[in-house]
Amino acid sequence: MHTSRPTSALPATEARSLVRLAVTGLLAMSAACSNELVTDISPASPTSATRSVSGGGSSFVVNVSNDTTSQNETPLAVNPANPQNLITGANDWNWNDGCAVNASFDGGRTWTKTLPNGFIPGISKYTNDPAVAGTGPYDYGGDPAVAFAPDGTAYFACFGYQAASPHGVALLLSRSTDGGRTWTAGGTGAPLALVTNFNGNGKARGSTGQFPDHETIHVAADGTIYVTWAQFTGSSSHSPVYVATSTNGGLSFSAPVAVTSGSIRNDQDQRIVTDPRSGTAYLTFDNSVQGGKGTAMFVSVSNDRGATWSSPVRFGTFQNPVCLFPPSCFNIAGGQFRGPGSYPVPAFDPTRKRLYVAYTDITGGFGQVFLTSADVSQLGSWTTPQVVSPAPADRINVEMSIEPGSGRIDLMANDRSWSGNTLFDITYFGSADGGATWSTRRVTKTSWDPSQYGVPSGSTVRPFIGDYDGIVSLPSSVGMAWTGPGKTYGSLPTNLEIWFGSVTP
Repeated sequence: MHTSRPTSALPATEARSLVRLAVTGLLAMSAACSNELVTDISPASPTSATRSVSGGGSSFVVNVSNDTTSQNETPLAVNPANPQNLITGANDWNWNDGCAVNASFDGGRTWTKTLPNGFIPGISKYTNDPAVAGTGPYDYGGDPAVAFAPDGTAYFACFGYQAASPHGVALLLSRSTDGGRTWTAGGTGAPLALVTNFNGNGKARGSTGQFPDHETIHVAADGTIYVTWAQFTGSSSHSPVYVATSTNGGLSFSAPVAVTSGSIRNDQDQRIVTDPRSGTAYLTFDNSVQGGKGTAMFVSVSNDRGATWSSPVRFGTFQNPVCLFPPSCFNIAGGQFRGPGSYPVPAFDPTRKRLYVAYTDITGGFGQVFLTSADVSQLGSWTTPQVVSPAPADRINVEMSIEPGSGRIDLMANDRSWSGNTLFDITYFGSADGGATWSTRRVTKTSWDPSQYGVPSGSTVRPFIGDYDGIVSLPSSVGMAWTGPGKTYGSLPTNLEIWFGSVTP
């Protein structure tokens, strides 16, 4: 979820930006069809038995968005029908106030432009030209999620938010059949598919914090589209995870199915992966249990394409989850900024028939990356969590994927170990032996301080790097997308960019 507008926007938009800033700031506190294509665009205590070895190989890093105003939260997907084709998304603080999209057709070396048309149409009322209206009905959009189907169709999910009463929220899906160059046009002639909607009736604004949040998308080998999100219900004692599915290429979705760990607070941070052979779907999420965020982690299983889900199994607990939500909480070193907390990231390994989960947790005074796994036939029995390549520095915001042919595990994280625990870099971690040993690579070329950059917030800047990054695994390379600083335009450092890096494991 994101707020505010570019500092270069016209004064006439000030009211719109201020309303959006107030509404989404309050909402975030409780969290921690036609397809005409136009527009370019708790186990035992964790251990640290794994060892770290330095790695080599070629790599490159490029600025994807390369514009003048911030983007953050950068999911990444690769086209199985053409591995040179990738797409990434982002919250976009440009004039469109929606979800940014960029596509590459050369393995990530070059990308379609962010300005003027690098956004998903059909969501917000705006484009990046103040004189041209958008094709969507919403005041702003956010929480990007991207995926490819086996046939090469690209999908982009994004929330649309209504700033005024009744504070409605819609979860929308756009399609692209040309690798991400063009997307569903939006408007009455070519509307985006509706996944779900929420009518706040005035309750979505304020401390009760009733709203849907942080959807993710996954497309199975049989083409089934899974979209999952958290439905925060404010002061109630029960905030479930929901899943909706599509079996007709994203033209329509099933009624949402609730998945819950019980009558306790705030199931959230949900993600789905599937076994490409059996089609079994695995949903992981965390829950605050007795308050706070991310105390315990759960897994639920579906064998009928998401129609029903098993009772969730608790497979792990956090010692001291990372919480970067100032002024409410900030429990790592350095200047404060809004960023990702601890959450479980699943990946399925078809070579070992295991479900792996990576997460971050604070141990020994530092945020560290942990890994645990289970044979899918015994999801009640998980390995003791291992610290991945331990370091005396904070490593947060882990993302994971597994190369299906070899079972190679690929991880990325924001990492302070290259600068004496002072500045951020992106680090790649790779394991070819199921997590027993790891190679580590610094991906970024320059370190940075996330407390010194941010997104537009009225007449100032709010340090906010987003809640998630993106990673994809290929047989001979690993692609990663993240938020990092770009060139400053004007007096405020409000130009966070989407960056992409590729490494050879």
